[in-house]
Order: sequence, then structure tokens, then C-alpha cells
Amino acid sequence: MSGPPRLAPVEEACALLPRQPVIPQVMPLRQAIGHVLAEPVRAPGPVPAAPLALREGWAVAAAETEGAGPYAPVPLPHLSWVAAGQFLPPGTDAVLPPFACDGDLGLEPVAPGEGVRQAGEDAAAGAVLRPAGHLLEPIDLMLGMAGIAEVAVRAPRVALHGAPEMAALVLMEGATLVETAPDLVLAAGVTAEQVLCPAVAARPGEATAIGILDGAPALLLPAPPEAMLAAWWLLGRPALRALAGRAAPAPRRMVLGRKIASPVGFTEIVMLGADGCAVGALGMAAGVLTIPAGREGYEAGSVVEVEAV
Repeated sequence: MSGPPRLAPVEEACALLPRQPVIPQVMPLRQAIGHVLAEPVRAPGPVPAAPLALREGWAVAAAETEGAGPYAPVPLPHLSWVAAGQFLPPGTDAVLPPFACDGDLGLEPVAPGEGVRQAGEDAAAGAVLRPAGHLLEPIDLMLGMAGIAEVAVRAPRVALHGAPEMAALVLMEGATLVETAPDLVLAAGVTAEQVLCPAVAARPGEATAIGILDGAPALLLPAPPEAMLAAWWLLGRPALRALAGRAAPAPRRMVLGRKIASPVGFTEIVMLGADGCAVGALGMAAGVLTIPAGREGYEAGSVVEVEAV
């Protein structure tokens, strides 16, 4: 009679999942939102490309306003109205407030560059605007204002079998859901063609397994929601980040307000500020603490590194 399956350390189990970043693909910027940059995004030219107005008002040549005042208005041959964010017309280098002109006469002086953002003030040509490994978010559509139309991204292909609740988590890591030719399979309640690791020393999540399914590497998730979440956090998420070449966000440091005990030999995740490791706890947690297998936990007052949920 065979005994219980060997519990593989989490690090050993992780090594069985694919780690090599997938081949980059070029996408239009808007389509690339939600994916991970494969290479740095550099400014194709100075940003802004030319001087632009920081406020609405009158674009003028500053030298022509010298000596201007309410009782000594001066003619402004280069006077032109501009809106905030608009490039300055040729021959102008400053912006007067709306009330500082009467017709084509200037009523106050202005220094060169006043009310203006100069060319290249935000970024010089060739400057890195976003680093490789950055997960593109909607705010990154602002890159289009710097002339960025396309970017190279890595989008791992993931197939789900019996684990629809994993879809949103997969997409949050920059992956794409597919039905064929996946880089990684996430499965629940499915038997693998080949089992490479029958169990993992994780709490919760001992029943997590790794194998081959439909010819692709597969993370076989346990059924209980808290165990499924732990398997994702400790194994699935790191694998997808490696495939996408995503830079791991820096952890935060926190001081524990209570003692946390953990069994030696098991890697355990703890939802701080929440009760247990259930799905509901994830939304309430202040952060996730991973306790290494070699520790018995942490005393109250310990400074620990915590990952954001």
C-alpha cells in the first residue's frame, strides 16, 4: 500500500511551471492596455514637441510687452489667443492672462517663458517613459500624447478548465484567455495526462498539483476556494508574471499587531486584517503575508514584508 504523496516545497513546484518569458508582440497602444511591456517605451522626440500654453490667454512675444502698463499700452503684432495645452504660434514665447490685453494692445509686461511649458520639459528625446516589465493601465494611454502609437508587450496565453473564477485574476496579470495552444493551463476538477507533482507543501492548498494537460503545463487547483486562492497566489501568479516578464511590485513593510503561528515545513499565506483565507477575506485584507516553510511564524511587533492584494 502506497503512502500519502510527497509534498513538494513551493519553490520546487514553481520550478516545474514555465518561467521563460513569451515572445513579444507589437500592439496598438489602446489594445495593449492590460498587458506587460516587453521593452522600455522611449520618447520618439522631445515632450512636449514644441512650447505649449500652460493656461489660456494671449500668446505674445515677450520682448514686445516691455514697458506695457494700463496707462501705457503697447501694440502686440504677434498677439494670438491660445487655449491651455495648445502649441504656441510662431514668433511667440509667453502667454499673457486674458485680462492683460485690450484689443491688440498689451496692458502689462511678461517675461519670456511665462505661462509656457518648453519643448522637452517633460522628457527629452529618447527618455524612458515606461520601463520594461510595466503593466500598462488606462492612465498609460497618455503615452499617445508623446507620439507613442504602438508598443511591444508580452501576453501569456492561458486556458481555463473548470476554473472560471480564475479568469479575472489571470487577466489582471496581463495574460490572454485562449482555448488552444496555451502557455499555461489552470484547471480544477480535471485529471491531467501526466502528473509531475501530486501535492505541494502549502497551507492552504496541499492538494495543488502540477502536470501536463492538453500537451501544456498545467496548474491543477484544489477545489476549496481558500486553497484555490492560495495555489494561485503561490504558484499561478508567479508563473504568469515570469511568462509576461512583469516586474514584481515592491512589497510594503508592516508591523504585526498579533502573533502569527505557522507549521514548519509549509509555506503559508495569511490575509492580514481579515479573517482566514476565504475569498471574502481577500477583498477585506490589508495585504498578504507569505510565511516561508522554514519559519514557525512571527511574534507580535515583527516587521514583515507584505504584498498588496
